[in-house]
Amino acid sequence: MEKVYVLEMIAALNFGGSQAMIVNLVKAMNNNNVQCDFIVDHPEYDGLRKIVEDLGCKVYEVPAFKVTNIGEVKKAWNDLFETHPEYKVLHSHSRSYASIYIPIAKKHGLKTIIHSHNTSNGKGLSSVLKALLQYPLRKQADYFIGCSLEAGRWLFGEEVIKQDNFSVLNNAIDTDKFTYNYEIREKYRRQFNLKDEKVFIQVGRLDDQKNHVFMLDTFKEYLKSNPSDKLFIVGNGVNREKIDEKIEKLGIGKNIVILEKRNDVNCLLQMADVFVMPSLFEGLSVAAIEAQASGISCIMSDKVNNDVNITGLCRFIPLYVNRWVEEMSKPLELRRKTKKEIVEHGFDVKTTAKWLEDLYIELGK
Repeated sequence: MEKVYVLEMIAALNFGGSQAMIVNLVKAMNNNNVQCDFIVDHPEYDGLRKIVEDLGCKVYEVPAFKVTNIGEVKKAWNDLFETHPEYKVLHSHSRSYASIYIPIAKKHGLKTIIHSHNTSNGKGLSSVLKALLQYPLRKQADYFIGCSLEAGRWLFGEEVIKQDNFSVLNNAIDTDKFTYNYEIREKYRRQFNLKDEKVFIQVGRLDDQKNHVFMLDTFKEYLKSNPSDKLFIVGNGVNREKIDEKIEKLGIGKNIVILEKRNDVNCLLQMADVFVMPSLFEGLSVAAIEAQASGISCIMSDKVNNDVNITGLCRFIPLYVNRWVEEMSKPLELRRKTKKEIVEHGFDVKTTAKWLEDLYIELGK
């Protein structure tokens, strides 16, 4: 069988949940059958770059879309496909301006996949522009994937999710890597000088969607009764300065640890006691699946897709500070191993990678 060459449009190789999941899927595929390479338009976020290059994947850079540079963007994509005719499939995990480059890919004979990883564009003028740019996708792509049915319905509409060329692809993880390990927990708690403190952990990009400001306001209130406990914030992004300023304003710096560009989230989850996700919206969060795989209690915003609760460890709480403080103050539940539940619900990366590999081969024929 001839190898199928695939381009993954991933926008940035940072340590976000969906990016890590895509890299893990590529890692789990049979490289004799499929060669996956990456396209990024934000090369400054490069935490996963060495990992994908060590896997033998190439990384191509294109200009970020800024409306005023549409000509430059179109030329870059056209040049990429002209220079590399070996690629047969384009899988876009970025949606904001995919309607511009998907027709270019099809012109060059590639089969195209558009993947919905979310359920909202946020707010403001940029969200309106994104919505306008995204609408044509439902008529352009050859295949449609959602991380959940809700994510598919939001981006593609009701008609598309009833078609044979739409599928839900679970945000799968390496279950062995995240299974609870007491030795790792003790090692990391010593590393961060933790003793009996209750440790909360929030994992995700530092942007408005993840709602860090609410989490900090809540933690400030929580500390009034629990002054020794800690909040670890894991991730990087555009709101780092805003978050630092908020922490200083609240005077809670000694209780907050911010960790950027980490490739040991699995170990940090072992160290922690409670996973928090006060997001304003989510598709189907990889980080929440990882947290459940580590057996940790999860406090989630009621804006998060309930489908993510595959173990019963998640509690969905409205975004009111007093409600969150009440939930965070409850005694810790006994930690348990959840690997069997994760696998049975179809969130194991090996199974998911085989399905996606077969789709690439079918489209690339």
